[in-house]
Amino acid sequence: MNIRARLAGPFAALLVIALVLAGSAPRTRILPLAIYDQGFYLGIAYDLTHAGRFTNGYVFQETQPDQPRPPGMRFTPLYPALLAAASMVDPGFDRAMSCVVTSRGGDASCGRNAALVRSVQYAMVAWTLWLVWWMGSAVSGARSTGWLALLLMLACAPGLAGAANNKMTEVLALALTTSAIAAGVRGVRPSGRAWRWFAVAGACAAASALTRPAFLYAFVACLLAGALLVIGRHRSARRCWLAFAAAGAAVLTPWIIRNMVVMHVAGLTNGYGPQVLVQRLAFDQMDWAEWRLSFLCWLPDGNGMGELLFGRGACHRFGWSDTPDTFYEIGNGKLMQDSLAAAGGWDGMMRYLVANLILPDLPKYLLVSLPLAMRGVFVNHYWGLVLAPVCGYVTWRAWLQRNWALLIVTLPPWFMLALAAAVSVNQTRYNLLLEVPFAIAGALAIEKIMETHYPKFTRAWKSCWND
Repeated sequence: MNIRARLAGPFAALLVIALVLAGSAPRTRILPLAIYDQGFYLGIAYDLTHAGRFTNGYVFQETQPDQPRPPGMRFTPLYPALLAAASMVDPGFDRAMSCVVTSRGGDASCGRNAALVRSVQYAMVAWTLWLVWWMGSAVSGARSTGWLALLLMLACAPGLAGAANNKMTEVLALALTTSAIAAGVRGVRPSGRAWRWFAVAGACAAASALTRPAFLYAFVACLLAGALLVIGRHRSARRCWLAFAAAGAAVLTPWIIRNMVVMHVAGLTNGYGPQVLVQRLAFDQMDWAEWRLSFLCWLPDGNGMGELLFGRGACHRFGWSDTPDTFYEIGNGKLMQDSLAAAGGWDGMMRYLVANLILPDLPKYLLVSLPLAMRGVFVNHYWGLVLAPVCGYVTWRAWLQRNWALLIVTLPPWFMLALAAAVSVNQTRYNLLLEVPFAIAGALAIEKIMETHYPKFTRAWKSCWND
């Protein structure tokens, strides 16, 4: 195959992706900059550009207008650093960000100017979609599978485009984790440079942890699983593991050293983890009737069905309103205040939550995590419900066959789903990574069905894309 033929497929995939995103963008909503969690990261970015240091931002560190905020480490640094860099070359975004911060999010006229950030995040979405096309081809050895995977993934394009409009961490984390997975897939393919690809995977996985702290656990889980797999294997396998570990450590270490020197805490964050966990633990207060109802209320259209079947307000406590009786508000309000007081502050908060709210009623904690895990599966609404069992079956088959490339694609997102259900309220935006294995598993399943029932059509289909 000549070079022109080899490049035709990748460029065609990029063209299709660009056209779909261009068509999706006008249909998405651009929110005010102070809505949702955007203020967290804008505040830190503002302090980084104006005071030259990472802080906890205006949301978590209120100071007098003429006093700079002290250093902080409530959030990891990568996404605020991206916003800070964008504000230095985009004056409109810099003015809007300054307005949000100086008004503490209270000025509705601050505008929504963030064209550069949105453009960069759209590019990240395009990169993620392209990697799905590449990985679909790589795990099957056929470009036809890659095109099917891309077609399935493009069903998520409007939602991803909407996420790209927000100044929050999801799109950057998705691009980095997908890059880490793709590098791992490339590393297990026959190559004399496997260790270099695993170094790329380790660096990207660690960078995702500097974007969303929960991905640190995925990095550690991969290290532990890799250590078990390379025991007794050839030296090249051990070299790949060492490359993954060393590259990840090189990315994480500077931030941890900064925190040790400046904050006297050897960690990625301080305060963010227990705040998220206490929000999650509030849901353990539901009774068993509410637990059964949660499986209905957390369906994509569950609120409407819950009211239809069980009366007005049946699903009210499971939502995100500010009324005191919702579980989310309990976690943000009374339970958090009581736990902070009992723990003596944020430093002892995590130990207190584990010892006093999780371990004494561990079965309830695990059972409540089940509907929360189901809630996280609904990426792209019912698209996720359809493809989740398909991906589960494909993962099981890959394990039986020791298909390491496919397991690298599927296992990390499943791990993150379980983790998010255990430690957070697990909104679907936390689980965008699931879209990657769902699309690839769906493509493999479709091709398998086609081969079984329509062999002539399948041969023609594969010949069209693979030659």
